[in-house]
Amino acid sequence: MLAEILDPAFLDALHSAAEKIRGESEFRIIAHYDGDGTSAGIILARALLKLSKRFHLGYIKNLGADSFRDRIQEEKDLPTIIVDAGSDQLRFVPDVQDIIVLDHHFYQKSSSKALNINARDYDIDGTREACGSTMAYLMALTLDDHNSDLFPFFLAGVIADKQDIGGLRGLNGKLEEAYGSKYQKVHSLNLEGENLLDALSYSTDPFFNNISGNSENSKKLLRETGIEISKPPLDLTEDEKRILARKLSFSMVSQGVSSEALKYLESDVYRFPTYGFSSKEISSIIDGNAKIDKNSVAVQYFLGDRRVKKECMDNWKIFKSKLIDYSYRSLKEMFQETNLRYFYAPESEMAGAISGLLMLYLLPQDKPVIGFSVSDGTAKVSGRGTRKQVEKGLNLSVVLKNAAQSVGGEGGGHDIAAGASIPSEKVKQFLEVANSIVREQLPSSGSRTD
Repeated sequence: MLAEILDPAFLDALHSAAEKIRGESEFRIIAHYDGDGTSAGIILARALLKLSKRFHLGYIKNLGADSFRDRIQEEKDLPTIIVDAGSDQLRFVPDVQDIIVLDHHFYQKSSSKALNINARDYDIDGTREACGSTMAYLMALTLDDHNSDLFPFFLAGVIADKQDIGGLRGLNGKLEEAYGSKYQKVHSLNLEGENLLDALSYSTDPFFNNISGNSENSKKLLRETGIEISKPPLDLTEDEKRILARKLSFSMVSQGVSSEALKYLESDVYRFPTYGFSSKEISSIIDGNAKIDKNSVAVQYFLGDRRVKKECMDNWKIFKSKLIDYSYRSLKEMFQETNLRYFYAPESEMAGAISGLLMLYLLPQDKPVIGFSVSDGTAKVSGRGTRKQVEKGLNLSVVLKNAAQSVGGEGGGHDIAAGASIPSEKVKQFLEVANSIVREQLPSSGSRTD
């Protein structure tokens, strides 16, 4: 079936990787630490288990030259699969051959001897049409078409990478059409949790100002609808969906969200009884555990150990509570430049999640936002924009890459979302350069637009 979906050259590259995988008995999998990367890691782990291959699954956060090089050198003689990262970093280890990269990010071409499979090389938009879990799912399907049962984790990564907004498109859409038909899909409010009270109190995507993180206001809103607060979100009747959707959409409009954010109030949701969660919930659980460095707990559960379900859910609530609290706090402590906004994240590794939430749901849509997380002499940077800003010329991958390089750091990513790592004492200079580049890309970024 893949032959009907993929460009022949893309399929040939995947077959080359599959041949390498079949020829080895043990692997190291390195996945980006976030929800998309961890979902991709689960896909590869389960595919290798079916082949009776031994493997070790680990995660990487810092994609800078020294960090990446050190990580590869740890076990340089062990065949390695890197997913949701790696294409741009291969230039740091040009002579290492026994690496397969499955990536979707912008990257700088290099003379690497590794097998680099990147969706962008086959005219696929790696920001909206293919993510890390897309690439892992393609690899698993190439190994064995029976791996189509890993569809829930492909979808989890797509959702974590925000590529589901407005429906799946491009390569993601083709994979959904080919392999998703055997699962039940319902159109529902984009809520998650065991009951409606949890769903609203812990909701971050969508985010409801003064409702998310506030159980009393959540109860009040639900009482006004007459809907039982203990009801699971997926069990709502069509009338209840309409009533609650009106309330929540009014709340979102009142907080000034854009049409892009409003689209995320409802979506098509898959039910996966085997795992006991919907597609949105699987994605959120994996992402939440990953963001508080508990990737292994989610992986353990989705590889079959049901004993850790409570721990998975507790970690999910911890992450959600932190993200909501930190987002409110960062909104109050926001700094302004002419062409961008910025803040300092209260905790390491949270800047990306906070900036994404703020940009989509709480900030004016006129200019991008940048979050900093500073520790041990290094500032990790996470930038977020909107699709309308990208349509007008914004490319945060270029902004963060060039601004970081100007102060001795490194950066890159997507046009709508990117990251960087810079010396902490260079934040001011970084901001000056980034502000200048955004001004060139978005000449009208100083004035508010929808």
